[in-house]
This record gives sequence, structure tokens and C-alpha cells, in this order.
Amino acid sequence: ARCLQSACSNASISAKNRTILTAETTSSYHHQHHSNIMSGPPTWQLATAVYVPLLTGNLSVLGSGLIIYSMLVHGRRTKLRKPHHRILLAMSIYDLFYSLVKAFTFLLTPAEGQPGSMGVPGAMGNLATCRLQGFFIETAHATGAYNSLLSIYFWLSICRGVKNDTFTKYEPIAHILIFVVFVGFAIAGVVIELFNPAFGFCFIASYPPGCESGPGAPVCERWPPRTMGLMYEIFAQMWVQAYIVIVVVTNAAIWYKVHTQEKVIRSINQRVLSNTMEAGLAQKKKEASRERMVAVQSTLYVTAFIACWSGPTAFHLADWIAGFKSFWAVLVIVIFTPLQGFFNAFVFARPTYIRLRRAKPELGRLQTVKMIFFTPDPMTAVKSSAVSSRSPFSFADMPSIRPTNRLVDDDSFVEDGDAANGDLSAPDPIAAEEKNDEYANEDTSLGTTAKKVVFK
Repeated sequence: ARCLQSACSNASISAKNRTILTAETTSSYHHQHHSNIMSGPPTWQLATAVYVPLLTGNLSVLGSGLIIYSMLVHGRRTKLRKPHHRILLAMSIYDLFYSLVKAFTFLLTPAEGQPGSMGVPGAMGNLATCRLQGFFIETAHATGAYNSLLSIYFWLSICRGVKNDTFTKYEPIAHILIFVVFVGFAIAGVVIELFNPAFGFCFIASYPPGCESGPGAPVCERWPPRTMGLMYEIFAQMWVQAYIVIVVVTNAAIWYKVHTQEKVIRSINQRVLSNTMEAGLAQKKKEASRERMVAVQSTLYVTAFIACWSGPTAFHLADWIAGFKSFWAVLVIVIFTPLQGFFNAFVFARPTYIRLRRAKPELGRLQTVKMIFFTPDPMTAVKSSAVSSRSPFSFADMPSIRPTNRLVDDDSFVEDGDAANGDLSAPDPIAAEEKNDEYANEDTSLGTTAKKVVFK
């Protein structure tokens, strides 16, 4: 009996020890499980990725807001009659919403204790606001579509000779198509719950955060990592990659056309031309000069787009192909992607700023910027009013300007005030080179060549 009692006692102690061991093991597993979910980026990296766009996003809001204000409030009768300004307006509207949701990421990121929280300090959102941010980030890919449309418009005008009236007939189709595609993709992303908390912002990601990321990590409830690369490519990066190809190819074609035209003009010896042909050559030189200015503007818009969007494309491909992940990659994305509106405002203002400063050197820099964004036609305003750096100005009652039908006749890109007035004696980039070649390669047959090549 004593042996039986001792055996039962030992069995009881052994069972109790096993129970304690099992509880400790289970507790340890759950602690490790939770640690794997939350052992993502350190808190300082999460805070940096979320709060840096508060600066860069608001800069872009300022830039896009100025463009929109300039177009809708002061430019309805002037600026909005030009196709490239309408394209830029649509691009700025999409960018404005994107920049706002990136700037206030901390308001939209799930707060501590909310489903999907990543422990971002000061986060105030929930899963619904997170998906709202993902919706507008998806629609932001329309800005790249408008960058491509802008480059295509410049290419059609300069390389194919398409008139503004012709382009305007088909322009509404492009606007509708862009809206339907990207708003449709954004709605689809919300419906299938594709937009979830990620490092730095809410976009295409697995849920819950950290799922299936390593040993002990929980099973994903939605969209495991093995599917993320393909979904990210379909919903985001394939569009950006297509845009980069379009803008690079079209701008290369534009510059080839500009250089070819300048080369032809430089090869002509003006001394063998009649007076009529000399006048035609002068007009052709003016158009070539303006085409170069358009090419410069187009390249600057493309540079702004590539600077903002090439980072996400490169890091996505590196992650998808080689599994590369880095905090610094995320930092580049959150710094540059919200800045396109800010860069676009500089590119938009650049030609007019140069012309205004040349026409009225006494104008202060701040007043010049005010005139660009807050008057319908700054150059007409300067010519029709005695504007000084100390006098207020108001041009709300200025008459509307009749739009031109050719891009080369549009003064929006002209940097030289005299060229804008139609003064053919104004300097252009070809004149200096022609002067150096004045006595070179005399050949009377160039007169016939010039007539065929330049004036056909």
C-alpha cells in the first residue's frame, strides 16, 4: 500500500511538472510568436518613415495647390485653353490627394491597440483609414499617366506636326480612360483588402504585419508574402515601368528632331538665299528655338517624375528578385515620392520667371513668383501696366487671350521676352554657331537644298 501510495504521489508530481513545463513552453512560444510579429523595424525607423513625409508631402501640396489655383482661379480664360496646361492641372489634382495622404500618414496609420498596428509612435488611425491611404496611393499612379500624356503631346506637336485642335478632339478620351483605370484599380484594392499596414505607409502588403516572415511568425490571414511581388507589380510597378519607357522614348525623339532641325539650319548659307527665303529662314530659326525650349521643359517634367518614382521601382525589383530589404530604401521612397508636385511647380514657373526677370529686372523675386501663380497672363500684365517692386497690382479684369493652334506659337515655354513678342532679331541658340560658320563651305547649290529641306 505504501508503495502504491508512493507511486501515485510520484505520478502526480510528474504530471504536475509536465503541466508546468507545457504551460511555460506555451507561454514561451506565444511570447516568441508575438515577438516575431512585432520584431520588425525599430521604433525610431518606424517614426522616421511615417513623419518625414509630413515635410515632403506638404511641400508637394503647396506646389500642386499653386498650380491648381493658378489654372482654375486666374487661368480659365488663358492657361486652360492650352492642352499642356490642362494635362498639368489634372496631374496636379491627383498629386494633391496623394501628397495629402502621405503627409498625414500618422493620422491614417493604425494606432496602438488597433488591428494591424505596427507600434508607430503617435499613430491615430485604424484599418479603415489605412485602406483609405492605400486607395489614394493607388490613384496617384495616374500622375505618371499624365506625365506620359504630356510627353506624347509634346512629341506629337514637335515631331508629327499635330495641331492643338486635333489633339483636343481626343484629349477627353485620355482623361476618362486614366480616371476609370486607376480609380477602378483603387476600388478593387479596397474590395479585396489588398491595402494593409506596411513599413512607412499603408499600401499593398500582407496581413497581419509580419505574417509568414520567418520561423514562428503567424500564418497570413490575407495575401501571404509569396503573392505580394506579383500583386505589387500588377497594381503599381508595371505602370511606372511603362511610364518610364514612354517618357524616355518620346523625349529622345523630341531631342533628335530638335538637333536635326538645328543642324539643317546651320548648314544653310544665308548669302545665297533670296530675301523671301531669308525671311522664311528667320521664321524657321525662331520655331527651332522654341522647339528647343519646349524640349527643355519636357525633359524637366520627365526628370521630376523619374526622380520621384524610379526609387520605388528599383527597390521593388530588388526585393522581388533578390529579397533585398532596407530601411534606407524605404526612406528614399517616403522622401521623394511625395515631392513631384513641388518639383512640377518649379518647372511650370521657370520659363515665365526667366522672361519676367528679363523684362522687369526691378521686380523682386517674391513678386515675380506671385505674378506667375496669381495673374492670368503675367507677361501681358507687365507690358500693359507700370508694375514696380513697390506698387500693388491687380489684373482680374484682363481680357482673355486667343489661344494658338500650334505649340511652337505658344509663349508658355519661351524664355526670351523679345522672342515672345515676335522679334526675329532676338538671340537664339543657333545664331552664334551660324556666325562662326559665315564664311565656311560656300556652295550656291545650298539655296535649292534650303528650299527643299527647310521650307517644304
